[in-house]
Amino acid sequence: MNTNTGSFNREEYYMLRLEKLAFWLGIIAIPSTFVYAFLAPCILGSMAVVFAVLSKGGNLRFSRRARAAAILGTAAIVINVVLFGFTLVAMKELLSDPQGRQQINDLLYRQSGMTLDELFSLIPWLK
Repeated sequence: MNTNTGSFNREEYYMLRLEKLAFWLGIIAIPSTFVYAFLAPCILGSMAVVFAVLSKGGNLRFSRRARAAAILGTAAIVINVVLFGFTLVAMKELLSDPQGRQQINDLLYRQSGMTLDELFSLIPWLK
């Protein structure tokens, strides 16, 4: 790709645009793992990886920015899955502890007027 002269053919122009998009999606995906729920970082990270691969076009190698985008997108997905797994393990431990379960029951009752068992009874697949 001829980046010094600024003259691109149509394919190089679209590959450069995809590369930039992939990079920015990768950049946004990392902080979104700590701010948003499970879905947003997985979507943004996946899109970053897909656009990085698409930006490669017919070239044999990734550009630096596309490689960084693929790494950032993959890192966001991995961090998100690890945090989600840790949350599930922590909730399992908390719910299996009688004192922790009672604290959650008290907190939920003060906030919503329902206990944890009443909330679980509303979920059909837990019955």
